Amino acid sequence: MDRTRVFRRPLCRLLPLAVLFACGCQTVRTPESKIAKSNIPGELRKTTMPDYVIEPPDTLFVEVYLALPGRPLARDTEHLVRPDGKISLGFYGEVYVTGLTLDQAKEKIILHLRKYLPDESLGLIKFDAKGDPVLNKDGKPVLVDPVDSQRVAVDIASYTSKVFYVQGDVGITGRFPITGNETVLDALSYAGGLLPTAATQNIRLVRPGPPDGCCPQVLPVNYAAIVNAGDTTTNYQLMPGDRLVVYRDPIERFNGLV
Repeated sequence: MDRTRVFRRPLCRLLPLAVLFACGCQTVRTPESKIAKSNIPGELRKTTMPDYVIEPPDTLFVEVYLALPGRPLARDTEHLVRPDGKISLGFYGEVYVTGLTLDQAKEKIILHLRKYLPDESLGLIKFDAKGDPVLNKDGKPVLVDPVDSQRVAVDIASYTSKVFYVQGDVGITGRFPITGNETVLDALSYAGGLLPTAATQNIRLVRPGPPDGCCPQVLPVNYAAIVNAGDTTTNYQLMPGDRLVVYRDPIERFNGLV
């Protein structure tokens, strides 16, 4: 009798915890009908990303067609954006490119290279149909906007600074590079799929708010509808910085405690 009483007492204490886990971990869900009528990008309503902003550890191609002899800047060399925000151009020094779009980086690199190369080599002089320099009223060559130079090419070699995160009961947690085309279903596939302990009814996408914003956006994911019914309503298109969180089934968590 006493032994039975001793055994039951811990279970009685754990039951309230089980109820707490079952209630406390559920997402406050936005109605899917409201999401369907919104402009949130998803599988069938994808949007293009804004102009790419360079950050560490992206890598860039920098090619100058008429560089100094023995001092080439060729497309077969990748330039890593270091933690200090700069890329090294070897003989031609360093340029700070973090926070710039590709056009802005090209302009800044060309203006930097003017210390080493003439404007003609950098494609900054405008020529007429006969191949002669176009002159202004002062007799000086008319310059081309650096972004429009045909003799210098700057491009992204690898997009590695923009990522999304997958956490919780999935095969592989961590950060994954984003290309601009991934959806929730893609992210779960990259993460090795859901574990048997995952709460398929409690998956949410957390989208950080802007620096001057008030709060992040929390979007419910109806996994069963996506997989079993082909419903794309909550198969959101992922954005840089998104966190996809897969919670553990409360019964599994309770069993673990017991």
